[in-house]
Amino acid sequence: MLIYFDGELLAGIVLDDVQNSFPEYGGTVVDGPALPRWREFVEVFGSVDLEFDYCPHHPDEGPYESTDLAWYVNALAGLEGSHPEADPDHPWLEPWKAADSACLERYLTFLDFRRWRAVTQNGEIVAGIPLPPSLDLRTRRFYFRP
Repeated sequence: MLIYFDGELLAGIVLDDVQNSFPEYGGTVVDGPALPRWREFVEVFGSVDLEFDYCPHHPDEGPYESTDLAWYVNALAGLEGSHPEADPDHPWLEPWKAADSACLERYLTFLDFRRWRAVTQNGEIVAGIPLPPSLDLRTRRFYFRP
């Protein structure tokens, strides 16, 4: 499986030969050529560990607005004053409180699910992958529900 951000290969996921953790499938994260440029954001987003992420291509996915990803994006935008109802003391926001606005804008762009693709080697969309994916670069493991 290949993970693309803005058309650049960020990472690959080598699926385990035996999938024995149903309903989750697992694999190993392999760095892509674009990962060094986005590593900091990948690590921060991975540490957030959203419970209700967003799989835009999955047939059973609900609306984006009801996901933790939407809440997180709105809360981050609130740090710049565009969503004042967000709680500025939420732990997910801590790494961004002191960030300059250009860095925060770049991270918000990184979080835009429309810029992400998870595809097979043949270019077919993998419906069960949340976008953006939460890649654990410390353990190199990735789990998803197909």
